[in-house]
Amino acid sequence: MVHYLIKMPFAYMKEIMENFQAFCNQTSLHGWQYITQKPENNGFWAGFKHVFWSVIVCVAMGCAAIFLYTNTIDFMNATVVTTVDTMTVPLSEVFFPSVLVCNINQVRKSFFSELGIYDNETFIRQVYTDFILGKSNQTYEVENYQASARKRAVHEQIMKEYLAKHNETLETKQSITWFTHQQCHDMHVLSKWNGTKTYSFEIEREFGTDYGICCWYTPQLNFTEIKVKSEEDGLEEPHWGEWFMNVTKGAKTGKDNGYTMLFDIESFDYSYYDEGSEGLKLALVHHLDMPIMRQKGFHIAPGTENQIAVTPTLMYTSDEALRRFSAEQRDCYTEDEIALRYLPHEHGYRYEMSNCLFEAAFENILSKCKCAPGFHTIGGETAMEEYEICMGANLTCMNDHLNRMGEFDHVDYKGKKVKCRSSCEDQVNSLFVTTSNYPNRKTLVYREEFCIITRRLLDKCMSYKKEPLEHQYPSICTLLQPLRSLEFCVDNVWRPPKELNCTSQNCPVTDVILDYAKDNLVMFNIFIKDPYAKRFMKDEKITKTAYIANSGGLLGLCMGFSLVSAAEILYHCMFGLFSPLCCRKKRVRDYKNQAVKLRSCSREDLEKGILTSNGTRRKDEYGGLIQNPHETACQLHNGSTSMNHHSGNESSFFRSSGGGVSGCLGGGGGGSNSIDSTYQAELRNGNCPAHSYYPRLPKQDSTTFTFSEERVI
Repeated sequence: MVHYLIKMPFAYMKEIMENFQAFCNQTSLHGWQYITQKPENNGFWAGFKHVFWSVIVCVAMGCAAIFLYTNTIDFMNATVVTTVDTMTVPLSEVFFPSVLVCNINQVRKSFFSELGIYDNETFIRQVYTDFILGKSNQTYEVENYQASARKRAVHEQIMKEYLAKHNETLETKQSITWFTHQQCHDMHVLSKWNGTKTYSFEIEREFGTDYGICCWYTPQLNFTEIKVKSEEDGLEEPHWGEWFMNVTKGAKTGKDNGYTMLFDIESFDYSYYDEGSEGLKLALVHHLDMPIMRQKGFHIAPGTENQIAVTPTLMYTSDEALRRFSAEQRDCYTEDEIALRYLPHEHGYRYEMSNCLFEAAFENILSKCKCAPGFHTIGGETAMEEYEICMGANLTCMNDHLNRMGEFDHVDYKGKKVKCRSSCEDQVNSLFVTTSNYPNRKTLVYREEFCIITRRLLDKCMSYKKEPLEHQYPSICTLLQPLRSLEFCVDNVWRPPKELNCTSQNCPVTDVILDYAKDNLVMFNIFIKDPYAKRFMKDEKITKTAYIANSGGLLGLCMGFSLVSAAEILYHCMFGLFSPLCCRKKRVRDYKNQAVKLRSCSREDLEKGILTSNGTRRKDEYGGLIQNPHETACQLHNGSTSMNHHSGNESSFFRSSGGGVSGCLGGGGGGSNSIDSTYQAELRNGNCPAHSYYPRLPKQDSTTFTFSEERVI
């Protein structure tokens, strides 16, 4: 037993080599079977064949490792890619855009007329500089306390006087721009949506922007319903956030299914402002966005009709990309990942890139200019509670930051600066605008707009607008005065009274109204151009499935590797490498029990023809070993066994390099094949020379390992 334990490492190595041979012969990996394949001829080329295929297999494994590493690095670095998902998204998935209309003039002359300072140009310029525009083209510095306090006192006094004339009081901080701009109800003439015309709104939503105070129109909202609901709830101002969050999707194509609006820009009421032109500044935006008019607004000139064709494009991020990547990796935010402090959801805002840029500029104004922009009252109330309204030098600082909007791209979120990114789900509208002259002097008198404008001019002649109106159109109010007591429009059809003495060739009243309409009216039709929309999807650049497929293809190209190959490797490792270790104790115990039962080789073994005269197994005429189902192994003189029970192969515990197994007839176990007479005599008497019950270690040279033709595990 001691001798066997000494030889166990060699036996285990032999097991490993035979298991490796079995793996090479049975695996589906390419080229491995050639490594251990028994050569047909011995010599140099036989050894070269093994070396050649070993090198080929190693090179293939190296290439596979390099390709797999590169593919893995690409997979880890790849984030998202934007591709066209479909070109035929139904318009039921599209929001019709909201319309923001700003008069280019943000300071009306009639405002100063109401204050009784219409002719005081010096004071008007000072008010305009300190409270509306700021000190343009000058470096701004923080004003001293006395100068700032004096301007705030003037600002507050002006607003109190204006509100007193309208029987109102100043309850909260407000910028003077909320009173100087063109009022929405003064500009809006009519609108048409889904076949329904609206001549006036129950609620006018005046909205503060970076450009000034503008008019907000969302055609999907029923303003009459909003007013009734607000009165029932006892609200002075509707809860706009609730209404805007519930705007439904859906649009139709074509001009007749669009939104038509007619505006009166009141060019006669223009005063000082930064723009040198006249008309409207228009922007089409998502109903949950803060419009940046200095970037998205475009001008519409008076005396024109404009066709604004909208092409919506949807942006979408797949669920797989949202789950796998962080906001930084996919470069977009969901509504749950970020919230804007001054554009909160409860006030009807969403997260979007332009909203984030506005928030960043707003935060920089608060920190650098030490004041709050007075136009941002829906969402910016908390800032106004902490800071004073921007005016004077601070107003110049504010305007400078608003003009640089886009340079600031980080906002405060949960105590840290977060970079502005696009929204993971968005709708972008592309516009195409065409223009024609409007109105036609020959046909306007037959349209309802003529009657509407005539009534509006009569109202202006009775208000604070009369002075600037007659300054632009002398005697217009005098010509229109007789119409107050006459019936001139029936069902919005112009019927000139006989008292006006109008003829088909000459009618002063008609001419002055046509002149005013040509100078001030502007119409635009907003509609969806195509019956379908495009949708772009932001998805994984390399999906997990694609990574596995690429890796499998590269491994298959280099090695013929597959999932079955992986199972083969696992199988052979488990049963080929570890089974000899796990079964070693059992095998030693089996061999020990077998050695105890051994008997000595006798004469009968020779007489039965199982053993030859030198103690080896006899072969039959075909070269096979003689089988004897009833045979029992006997122990030879040198301590090795002559045969295994029910076995057809020669066996011994150890194989000597001296050429064969020595039997009990051999000369003392020295490996000689000659027959010694002494041993023959003992054998004839039925005896065998003294031996041990346990195998003994014969004298032998160093142990060598050779590959058998095939081993099946």
